[in-house]
Amino acid sequence: MYRVYLVDDDTLILEELINTVPWLDNGFEVVGHQTDPRRAVEEIKDLWPDVVFCDLKMPGMDGNELIRDVKEAGIGAECVMLSAYDSFESARAFFRQSGFDYILKPVDADDMEILLERLNSRLSANRSAGTKSELSDNPAFNELIGYVNGHFAEKLTLGSLSERFGLSRNYICGLFQKHFNQSLSLYLTELRMAYARELLESEPTMLLKEVSRCSGYPDYHYFFKVFKSYYGISPREMQEKRA
Repeated sequence: MYRVYLVDDDTLILEELINTVPWLDNGFEVVGHQTDPRRAVEEIKDLWPDVVFCDLKMPGMDGNELIRDVKEAGIGAECVMLSAYDSFESARAFFRQSGFDYILKPVDADDMEILLERLNSRLSANRSAGTKSELSDNPAFNELIGYVNGHFAEKLTLGSLSERFGLSRNYICGLFQKHFNQSLSLYLTELRMAYARELLESEPTMLLKEVSRCSGYPDYHYFFKVFKSYYGISPREMQEKRA
């Protein structure tokens, strides 16, 4: 489970981020939040989160200054800037400080989901880990993995899997991190993307909306976003290469 800290001077926005973003489903937990950026820096130094989400425009200290102080303290957290201002200069200053991504408010749910998957992938790659094992000493978890592998095109959530296999949501998250070094969400995305690519390469005349549906994405527009973020090209471009 990766630890997240949130900073925004707007209490309502903080509450929305805490309560509506599917943190747990993507392998994250919010360990702290603050509206005062200077107090946030001190709390971040104590908590050492894996990711810091912070607002750009805040009284007393802006987001770029906060990230600079965090980095100078030796904290290697990934940083995501939240802003209602689409400012090139601010974004450039942010990425000069090795920022991970820059997302505009109000935050789009699909964009946030993709961002969390990318963050989980980055953190998993950075975290030193031993050899991954596809099986655990827990028969229920092994059965769960077999079910996920065979039903990835269906709507699967931590809640539904927890109920079906009698394992808590947190326990499932911990097992995915232990054995696959990634979240359930990222595990599903990899299965779905691999299957979508297989369909595009083997069935060049298949309708893209059908590829999307068969791969577990009833919403084609969301499928398009995820696919392009994952492979760097659109589904149509990949299909045309194989036609």
